[in-house]
Amino acid sequence: MEKIFHFDCAREIYQADACVISCFDARFDLATREFLKRRGIMTFDHVKIPGSAKSLAVPESDADRDFVLRMVRTSIRLHGPMRAVLLGHNECGAYPGCDPDQVASDLVRAAGVLLAAEPSLAVECYFADFDGMYQVG
Repeated sequence: MEKIFHFDCAREIYQADACVISCFDARFDLATREFLKRRGIMTFDHVKIPGSAKSLAVPESDADRDFVLRMVRTSIRLHGPMRAVLLGHNECGAYPGCDPDQVASDLVRAAGVLLAAEPSLAVECYFADFDGMYQVG
């Protein structure tokens, strides 16, 4: 291997403030980081998948739901977050032509699935629009 970029990072295993599930749409990355920071979530495990919590709420297959639950459980096992944050957003490609209320409804449904699977987690749901973040549920 040839080193092409230098950086220093902590070697210690961290305690995650949350496990965050969001869409991989980059338009909301900066706003999401700032929002999480304001909510006191500085260190988090980030599961980024198309449609965010859609794979929990209305998966195309059971394997999709199982994958997301496996990622959350891995986060819990390795970094011990006590809460999960589900973030949906407007004009999501996984929800073509859907009203924001449908995404919000799926966030609530996904929270129920996650709570049933991991009852010790506190679950928060938010919807990102182009003008701000909205609490759901």
